[in-house]
Amino acid sequence: MEKVANPKDEALESTPKAVPSFRWVPFAAAICLMLLGISLLKQITELKSQLAAACADANRLRQSNALVGLRLEMLDAKDPAYASSKVIVAWDPYRHQGVVSLENLPPPPVGHDYQLWVLDPGALAPLNAGLLTESRSFSVPAVSTPTPGFAISLETSGGQPELTGSILFAVAPTP
Repeated sequence: MEKVANPKDEALESTPKAVPSFRWVPFAAAICLMLLGISLLKQITELKSQLAAACADANRLRQSNALVGLRLEMLDAKDPAYASSKVIVAWDPYRHQGVVSLENLPPPPVGHDYQLWVLDPGALAPLNAGLLTESRSFSVPAVSTPTPGFAISLETSGGQPELTGSILFAVAPTP
């Protein structure tokens, strides 16, 4: 028996079968990634502002505590000719900086300068803190102790990289 072709069957076979459409998936993924990116950008911006605020707070605390660690040292005259002179060093151990106050210190002899030294027990030699001319502030590289000693020597004009002259004033490091 021969099968008779039915026109309806031919129409059904020629009609494409319904295929689920997933064309929206890439767009949905792109939208999700965009929303995730926006969220991360907001978090990054918030973290940056928190970091800036924390840095500002740290700077305020450093400035408010700057005087807490400040150390004042009066140097003793080692030469009787300078007994009427007074030398005080204000030392900031956090910044490794200081200021020298001089009272009744005669001008140095011709061809000489007063030179300041930081006495660090962890260093092999005294650290040059500069000449005591117009500027009375000084700074040195990091020292091994927050309580170094200080000395003033009489050096040839222009100063020396190492202590060579006689020590006129000094105070020892504090343990």
